[in-house]
Amino acid sequence: MFSGCVLLNKVTIAYGTSVVGSYAFDGCTSLKSVTIPNTVTKIKNSAFNNCKSLTNISIPNSVKEIWGSAFSNCTNLSTLSLGNGVTSIGDGAFYNDSKITTLTIPNSVTEIGNNAFKNCVKLTTVSIGNSVDSMGYDVFSGCTSLTKVVIANGTTIIGSYAFDGCTSLTDIAIPDPFIRIGYVQINDDNLKDSNVFRNCPSKLTIHGKSGSFAQQFAKANGIKFSTSPVSLTVSPTSVSLNKTSLTLEVGKTYTLTKTISPSTATTSYSWSSSNTSVATVNSSGKVTAKKTGTATITVKTSNGKTATCKVTVIKTLPTPKISKLENKAGGIKLSWNKVDGAYGYRLYYKTSSGSWKQFKETTSTSFTDSSVSPGKTETYTIGCIDKNSKLVSKYDSTGWSKKYTPVAPTISKLDNTSGGIKLSWNKIAGVYGYRLYYKTSSGGWKRFKDTTATSFTDSGVSPNRTETYTIRCIDKNGKTVSGFNSKGWSKKYSPVTPKITKLTNTSKGVRVTWNKIAGVYGYRLYRKYDGGSWTKVKDTTSTSFTDSGAKKGKKVTYTVRCIDRKGKTVSGFNSKGWSITRK
Repeated sequence: MFSGCVLLNKVTIAYGTSVVGSYAFDGCTSLKSVTIPNTVTKIKNSAFNNCKSLTNISIPNSVKEIWGSAFSNCTNLSTLSLGNGVTSIGDGAFYNDSKITTLTIPNSVTEIGNNAFKNCVKLTTVSIGNSVDSMGYDVFSGCTSLTKVVIANGTTIIGSYAFDGCTSLTDIAIPDPFIRIGYVQINDDNLKDSNVFRNCPSKLTIHGKSGSFAQQFAKANGIKFSTSPVSLTVSPTSVSLNKTSLTLEVGKTYTLTKTISPSTATTSYSWSSSNTSVATVNSSGKVTAKKTGTATITVKTSNGKTATCKVTVIKTLPTPKISKLENKAGGIKLSWNKVDGAYGYRLYYKTSSGSWKQFKETTSTSFTDSSVSPGKTETYTIGCIDKNSKLVSKYDSTGWSKKYTPVAPTISKLDNTSGGIKLSWNKIAGVYGYRLYYKTSSGGWKRFKDTTATSFTDSGVSPNRTETYTIRCIDKNGKTVSGFNSKGWSKKYSPVTPKITKLTNTSKGVRVTWNKIAGVYGYRLYRKYDGGSWTKVKDTTSTSFTDSGAKKGKKVTYTVRCIDRKGKTVSGFNSKGWSITRK
């Protein structure tokens, strides 16, 4: 997948991933940081082989199988934490990871493959859990710094050549009962196998129960034996805090939680604050906010490992109050008082379950909520925030409520167009649509159109007649949900000048075509020749006419205007006209 991506330096595997595939990040030599989510169950062959810049790895509890060479040749890997769900560690899984210093194999592990930790030359102590019943050869061979190994009751086997070349190994605790050490099994006639601890120092001592198989093996192979326990003092390889940043109000406290790796490590801790006038910390990690400002809290282990948390102390600001809730065209407009010291404000609305949900942050002192529904009551509250969007005040838990009633729409424009009178109006938040009315001759309002748009062209008009309109909001069932302007808005309909859209030479003459104009009875067509005046050609109710009287070979110009049924002109005309040469 990413094998050989030598510039890749950080990987965060997505939550929900269950398998890290074979060779997925093999040879990513610049990779320093890997985050494995608690959903991964398998890490396959050579997944992180040769990731030479990787310094620490934490295997989550969800991982069951670590396949062969999964983390081999990670030569800078110094911190390894195995989750409590791992059952098998494959061949060479951590081969040649030369900077690991301590190792705890959890109780969940039942199988350790060949060469699993071979040549981990900085490894000093190993603790093996209580469930291993299969161990390959050379598991810890070549671990030249390894001094102590403790095997828990329940594990019953040590693999062949397991500690070959462990030139610093002085103590190993083997429990009872135990089944096999190298090639030798309990109750064998010959218990000699010099390869398991080959090239280990002469002061190597096997620790175990008197009369046990471990004692018999030690005697047969000339290895010292002791019934005293082996004590492992594991130093931490890292320490972390549950928070890397923290915001507290003056006078408030918070106790930080520390975690060491490996979990079996033994250490003491010291806590300190970089600015005790801002925040103090006690020996248990309890932080107390003193005054506004910032301080860095540090926890330090006895061997010098540290972790820090940046603490920001803030002063609690007064709770803002919503001073006005108004129904507007855009929705419910909220207005509130300005709070000195606040960078901005966070608005919340109350959900159907009764909880508060954030919906807006703003530096203004008003905002219009457009996500409203007619007839629904909305409840709001508000708090102050700083420039990092941290809440720095309380908020009123009761809130302020307003029933949303859409305001009456306003007709913003009435235009004479070729299609009639075009009405345009403002959009009203939360409504499904709009109902248009015109005023009848008797003075009453008559509905003529429902629409979800914010404009409509009324084609039912007559020249020189004044039309008056009004509008109101409706829901999806056609129910009106707002008032309306009782006076309305008026416009005298004056037909616009028609436009000739096409001039075509035909065998019968020049065919003239023009656009239809709403509300008119008909049209009067005119022609003229260069230097001449306009001459009436034809009155027609159609939107086209073929002029057979146009002179052949002459340039002829046409224009057109609207007429009523009495032949009176009711529109202007284009004085330049449109021209064509008659063929």
